[in-house]
Amino acid sequence: MKSSNIRILVVLAIVTLIGIVSTQIYWVNRAIDQQDQVFSHNVQVALRNVVESLCEANGKQVPVENPIEQVSGNYFIVRTNDQIDLKTLEYLITAEVRERSITDDFEYGVYDCQSDQMVYADNVNLVSVEHKDFFPELKEEEYYFGVYFPSKSKTIIGGLDLWKFTTGLTIVVLLFFGYGLFVIFKQKRLSEVQKDFINNVTHELKTPLATLSLATGTLSEKFPKEGDKYIKVISQETARLENHVEKILKGAILDDTSEISTEIIQLDEFLNELLEKVKQQYQRNMIEWSLDCEEISFKSDPSLLDNVLSNLIDNAIKYGGSKIEIVAKAVKKGISIEVSDNGDGIAKKEQKKIFNKFYRIPENRDQHNVKGFGLGLYIVKKSAQKLKGKLTLESTVGVGSKFIITLPNG
Repeated sequence: MKSSNIRILVVLAIVTLIGIVSTQIYWVNRAIDQQDQVFSHNVQVALRNVVESLCEANGKQVPVENPIEQVSGNYFIVRTNDQIDLKTLEYLITAEVRERSITDDFEYGVYDCQSDQMVYADNVNLVSVEHKDFFPELKEEEYYFGVYFPSKSKTIIGGLDLWKFTTGLTIVVLLFFGYGLFVIFKQKRLSEVQKDFINNVTHELKTPLATLSLATGTLSEKFPKEGDKYIKVISQETARLENHVEKILKGAILDDTSEISTEIIQLDEFLNELLEKVKQQYQRNMIEWSLDCEEISFKSDPSLLDNVLSNLIDNAIKYGGSKIEIVAKAVKKGISIEVSDNGDGIAKKEQKKIFNKFYRIPENRDQHNVKGFGLGLYIVKKSAQKLKGKLTLESTVGVGSKFIITLPNG
């Protein structure tokens, strides 16, 4: 994948996650605000009922104006400005808050209206209410009281079970995303290091191989009879090694994301040259080819097309049977080239794996009768992708295999 595409995907993923986190924060805040409003409303209704009960006990009229003032999120002042019986006050507050499913412990204090000094304070545990036998008697005529809920925030947060679950899920997604980015960039870096290593090694090998080929040619000219046998062996092994190095180099080059260059290809001429080269290399005359019309020309990259067909033919010669056939024909918006053989075929479970880099079908307990690196079909797949073509395989065990590549015209 191109670096620019990776960056775009990362940016889109980050923007998406920022949107998810922002939405999560917004709705959590909304849920907290709603819980806070419900709590404040329930407390005010409870304290209003306390005021009405106190007024009724003292034979006074209920104040027209709202006597309840919310000083902060968890502190309420109730301006009764009347006599207060502490035992009755505590009982009424406890009963009213329980009636509205408020389970928070609370503290309350009674103040003198003249001096604003606290004259009594106590805290009430709603889980285990202790029944007090003694309350001091308030002698003044006018008092007001305040109620404080110290654990209100904790209670509200405790009631957001669903939101806690979704927040935890979001955090897990963020952690996996961060780890995924780390792995992606690490693998990308390792891939670049591997590619650089392969390029350096293959280039370093190509120089001595070229020198060796030149020296072999010189020896063959100077000692045509004496060293013919050994020179032939050296030449064959040098050519084989050059072929391996070339495949490794092509595999590394094909991982590059640079654009390809196209030119007009005359298919019959192209195939003739290719088959002539194959016959000279393998000394075999077992390949038949046909075109469905006399002339087929199209725009493509000749080097990549040569990669595709050379490796398919090489694969068919190594693993195929006694006959290889190439059929080329014009199709809608392009051409189709089929390379088929009458060999042993490929098992269904192996057909997707054979295009993987360095993969080879195991034979005889992982011992391979045909030597190679497992790069041929990988090069075919990568070359086809660069040509924006489609590669398919039809194979039946015991019958043979057919590789079909469909290429667009330019």
